Amino acid sequence: MSLCHKEKLIRVSHKSLPVDKTLGYSVFKATKGNYYQEVIKSNSICDEKIIEILENEKIDYVYIKHDDFEKYSKNINKYLSDIINDEEETSLNKSAVMHRLARDTMYDLLDGQITKVKINEVSQTIDSTVEFILKDPNAVRSMLEVTTHDYYTYTHSVDVSTYALTFGSHLGLSETQLKKLGKGAMLHDLGKKRIPSEIINKNGKLTDEEFDMMKNHPSFGVDILKEMGEDDEILFSIVEQHHEKLNGKGYPKALGKDEIHPFAQIVTICDIFNALTTKRSYKPAMSTFEAFEIMNKYMEEEINLKYFNEFVKFMGKNNISNF
Repeated sequence: MSLCHKEKLIRVSHKSLPVDKTLGYSVFKATKGNYYQEVIKSNSICDEKIIEILENEKIDYVYIKHDDFEKYSKNINKYLSDIINDEEETSLNKSAVMHRLARDTMYDLLDGQITKVKINEVSQTIDSTVEFILKDPNAVRSMLEVTTHDYYTYTHSVDVSTYALTFGSHLGLSETQLKKLGKGAMLHDLGKKRIPSEIINKNGKLTDEEFDMMKNHPSFGVDILKEMGEDDEILFSIVEQHHEKLNGKGYPKALGKDEIHPFAQIVTICDIFNALTTKRSYKPAMSTFEAFEIMNKYMEEEINLKYFNEFVKFMGKNNISNF
């Protein structure tokens, strides 16, 4: 069986498929042209032989139908729970699995149609990550180790969320607060979905007109979330305020420091740090030290220095200082 309409499918990592389990959905692989061949039939077992075939063909990603995404999500949640509670698995391997699945979730969300089910998948991913952080004393350091240094909107979203969650844990935030902070951080750039791709992917400095368009993405993000039925004002604040500056010169609303939510101020620091320390087509990645030096020298009036200084200590404490 083959499908020729990519818009009916969602890309997922083949490593997220539960081995030796019966799947309640069909799984497809891309073939030549715009065709997608069924490799696992619905209600069939995903065995190691199938995974081996995919790996031998160097297929990292497979596809499922949009209508089956909710079933897939339930499988993923069970898979994550099993990983977190597996005492024989290392913290680093757990972090790598969770980071990869989070990247897949954000890729699917930003590359395809935004749906409420996909937004819920982000929430579930954050819930699992918070559970991992609170259960495993080695979680914070291992999660920081698996962050990436190549900039794409979906990887950036995951890494900013990783920094925000681990730093928030360091600050002593509660489980509920961490979940709100992590979700806002993961979705902070959701509004870029409504910015023309030629602006998002431009190699080099934006024109004034292009930058004016880009300034709308925080508000677009809130619009999308409201359309998806979200009603959390803290989530809205994080998404809309992550480019605001304490000196009132940020966007989209030029808010003053007393108007910017503390969680948005945390995400701002994580956002800037990740942008500076990732490689772009027009610049190499900076070291942690170089990024902190720039943030300290040029942004002292823009960011919360109390959080920034604590973030520096936090990164140093976890030996993330020399890459």
